[in-house]
Amino acid sequence: MIIVSGTATVSPGALDKARGAMERVIAATRREEGCLYYSYGVDVMTPDTIVVLEYWESWAALEAHFTRPHMAEWVKTLGEIGVLSRDIKACEAGAVRQL
Repeated sequence: MIIVSGTATVSPGALDKARGAMERVIAATRREEGCLYYSYGVDVMTPDTIVVLEYWESWAALEAHFTRPHMAEWVKTLGEIGVLSRDIKACEAGAVRQL
């Protein structure tokens, strides 16, 4: 399983403007083949920070995700709202245990 996690900080108040686009990209991505989980959240302590969490079946599924039209729309939205910083990483998980 591939795990993508991290944060992106946007201009103050921009998340409210992006909510509709966020909902659309999440809904479309969750229908993609190979997507196990896809979500954005807000850091409670830093309200202008998006928390990203994704689970993918494979690297190929993740790479295909970036070619989808809804991702192009999302990237455009991110440019419009102003991303101030971004730290998102992907890793391949070995053994997974339920906690």
